[in-house]
Amino acid sequence: MYKIMFIDDDPLIVRRLHQIMNWTSMGFEIPEDASDGNEALDKISQNPPDIIICDINMPNMDGLTLAEKIKSSFPHIEFIILTVNDSFGCAQQALNTGVDHYLLKPIDPEELGLIIKKILKGLESSQQERQYLDTLKDKALLSEHMIREKFLNWLVSGRQPLSEEQIRERFAFYQIPVSGQEFQVLSVHINSFTDEMTGASSVEDLIEKAKNTIEDSLYDYQNWVVFSDSFYNLIVIFGFQDDRSFNNPSIELIGQMIRNNLLFHLNLPVTVFYSRKYQGARNLYCCYYDTKFLYQYTPSVINKGVLSFDEYIRSSLDSSFNFDTLRSDALKHLRSGGFNGLLELISSTLMRALAIGSIESFNMLRIDFVMTGVMFLQENRIAMQDVFQKHFSPLAEILEYNDAESCISFLKDYFRRILEYIDANKISPQNKITEKCMELITENISYQHMSVKWLASQLYINENYLSRLFKSETGLSLNRYITKQRMQSAKNYLDQGCTNLQQVSSAVGFSDPFYFSKCFKKEYGVAPSKYLQKADK
Repeated sequence: MYKIMFIDDDPLIVRRLHQIMNWTSMGFEIPEDASDGNEALDKISQNPPDIIICDINMPNMDGLTLAEKIKSSFPHIEFIILTVNDSFGCAQQALNTGVDHYLLKPIDPEELGLIIKKILKGLESSQQERQYLDTLKDKALLSEHMIREKFLNWLVSGRQPLSEEQIRERFAFYQIPVSGQEFQVLSVHINSFTDEMTGASSVEDLIEKAKNTIEDSLYDYQNWVVFSDSFYNLIVIFGFQDDRSFNNPSIELIGQMIRNNLLFHLNLPVTVFYSRKYQGARNLYCCYYDTKFLYQYTPSVINKGVLSFDEYIRSSLDSSFNFDTLRSDALKHLRSGGFNGLLELISSTLMRALAIGSIESFNMLRIDFVMTGVMFLQENRIAMQDVFQKHFSPLAEILEYNDAESCISFLKDYFRRILEYIDANKISPQNKITEKCMELITENISYQHMSVKWLASQLYINENYLSRLFKSETGLSLNRYITKQRMQSAKNYLDQGCTNLQQVSSAVGFSDPFYFSKCFKKEYGVAPSKYLQKADK
């Protein structure tokens, strides 16, 4: 429960505050009231509330002075100042003391309710963040550095569906210096943990030394972060603002540099594996899973030293398997609730891989089936801990098994529990496809190559089916919706004062400003330059 405290020298106002809303049913506990600032200070220091409703004019100490004093010791406490003065000066004074909310007397219950609702939303978000940090502290991960590593592991595992905005907020909160339109993951696999080779006293010590060497290697680069995962691999996330930029580093060359430096400085032999690029930070888990395909590698791979996902697939996956087709078929079964069909697909695929003697194909396929489940959960905005136990890791679990029977049994239970959750919570995966498609368009509005084909590839769905489904649910063709969203986004930029039409056109996915102007005029009946002139008037 949250605590809300009332401070006013007028007992009638205090009584009104107690009665104006059903605080208990809203989840509030009401500690003892105070009639002036000095009394409030004593009570708050002993039992700090979450929200304070306080009169601006009180004897001994006014409300704003009290707020300033309280904020210095308890910055999380939210203040609502009561006043009879609806002036800009009063509002400005409140803002200067850290008070975001003030309410006019007589108190309007509806207006108070809106303020409380807004504050509660912020408190709940803060509480979730605090709960997450408390969990980390319970595991003795007290340092900022270790908390950040825990978050990064949590993010790349795909355990929680987050929007691009939520990821940006968390990157800012954890001071992770990575941003961009596209992302790529580089994974450093240590070939040998022999202590004598490095002088390390433990595996953890070795990992820390290797991480420091990687950070030193990347000193002259920007837009990256390095951390270690639960498999004792060193993971580097790279962000790219624009795929066409000449400033984008070559991941292959970076991988070679890291490999050479680890061997030179630590006498540590490693194999470096890097993922494909994916649009949006929400797909970082896809980048990470790409690198896990190299979990079991052969001497021939070690000899290569630095290897891309695409190169590894070409050289190691039997040509009779097609990942995109298999993933598309698996998602089709999941979206329609076809458990038996999915189980048959899994069984026949894994058994065929072993029958032709392709151990590497078997390893990649079982990992890909796990990733498909994560993708399906993300698509339906389902957190993994809602379906499984809190610290369940499907990737770690599947890699514990090396025979087809055990892997099939695990995957059967894995997907059964996912589909049971979908059914129990009456979630319609088919409806989520259109919603996910809209999110992809919004989050990638600046991507010039966005098309129906690209969207279908991101969703692992048939292009024609996606077009029909989208139009049946929205009444608009997908291409028309993309254009409307681009134009709406452009209009927003212009309304916000952006006057450089070339920058605006690029920001909404157009490489040709003239074609952008033509589309804008078709949408709004006026060229963007004329639209700006009208806005100035």
